[in-house]
Amino acid sequence: MSRQQKPNFIIIGAMKAATTSLYTYLKQHPDVFMTTIKEPMFFNNFQKKNNFKVAGRKTKKITTFEEYYPLFDAVKNEKAIGEASPAYISNKNCPSLIKQHLPDTKIIAVLRQPVARAYSNFLHARMADREPIADFETAFNKEAERKAENWSPLYHYKDKGYYAEQLDRYFTLFPNENIKVLLFEDLVENPIKTTQKIFKFLNIDKSFIPDTRKKVNVSGTPKGLFGLFIMKLRYYNLIPNIQFSSYLPNFIIQFIFNSAYKKASPLAPEIKKRITHTFYKEDILKLEKLIGKDLQHWLS
Repeated sequence: MSRQQKPNFIIIGAMKAATTSLYTYLKQHPDVFMTTIKEPMFFNNFQKKNNFKVAGRKTKKITTFEEYYPLFDAVKNEKAIGEASPAYISNKNCPSLIKQHLPDTKIIAVLRQPVARAYSNFLHARMADREPIADFETAFNKEAERKAENWSPLYHYKDKGYYAEQLDRYFTLFPNENIKVLLFEDLVENPIKTTQKIFKFLNIDKSFIPDTRKKVNVSGTPKGLFGLFIMKLRYYNLIPNIQFSSYLPNFIIQFIFNSAYKKASPLAPEIKKRITHTFYKEDILKLEKLIGKDLQHWLS
């Protein structure tokens, strides 16, 4: 009987911070194994029912190690074995559970300006027909009420942006050398260079160049009847983004997306700045010290 394979690195998030792109880039490396299910979300569902309120079809949860570890059964000779579950970064229980069961695992986080992340999260929920509120600020400010009604963390647009508080839980439990923090803008603007930093962090061939041309998990608003049709297919998980990315050429993906969706209007700069300074300024300043990166562009 073969030895049970376990992950030795985890992408913990954040949601809508290009973790899907990073997943697809890493998966191309011959020394990397990534789970077929991109977001197992195991540790935030471990031995829990988590019957959250969510608009739309619920997916089957992985709640036991008997379900989780078989996700890695296909590992052959890969040195870096990983998964990507953006929900891990904001869940208070995940750091201690990961430390308890996978004490030597490496942690990777990708962070995005918190209001930009929240707006993208909102657009993603709207595109999937899971967000009934059409106005971003209204949905953002409804979070406390929704939490009281046990709505899914999918709708925690505000709380998911407190990165200093979230990452501090990981830095408390894991050695600094086992944690790698990236910025969304670096991954988007320099995907190859940034991904190669992760290769180095994982102690595998850092000269490997992944194909970063395909766009995955992008957001928009439905366009016409075809857009509504595609939205419903995605709503029922019949055409998830990873399948789009894996099996279709980039020009076909782009054609389908351009035919089905129109680019969402950008968030007004004054709204972004107001929300940033009202809710996130203090946390961003703490985050700068925690990860040793200049984040003043997030405030300006």
